[in-house]
Amino acid sequence: MADDATLDPADEGEEEEEEEEFSESSGVPLDLATTSAVGFVVGGLTAATVYASYPPVHSHAPILAASLGSVLLIAVLYLVVARLARLRAADWLIVGYALALVGVATLYMMVEGVQFLRDHVPSHLGVPTAAIAPAQPRA
Repeated sequence: MADDATLDPADEGEEEEEEEEFSESSGVPLDLATTSAVGFVVGGLTAATVYASYPPVHSHAPILAASLGSVLLIAVLYLVVARLARLRAADWLIVGYALALVGVATLYMMVEGVQFLRDHVPSHLGVPTAAIAPAQPRA
């Protein structure tokens, strides 16, 4: 990946000052947090749309449209942010987008995995298969 200084050599002195400020600060700069949040929202909306459209009733068109539209939107936003702001901010846009998609996929797989185990683990192993245990008959 190209360094921010290689994009505009005339701003080399400003970039060094900015790097020093970034290394001295304890938090994440506001522009990086904002672009990451925008990427996270776009990724979350994409995941929600795909989840709502699954399983496909007639065709895969809504899932494909949401996925391709999301990728195209992120690509355009990346180019705009890289041109107007900093390349690092554009990279954080992608990081936020990827975190949202990976996070939603992880959560969904965990829920489905737990349900699979509840459905297939024998009850004699002591794994509860229902939220309420059946009442024990009194002798």
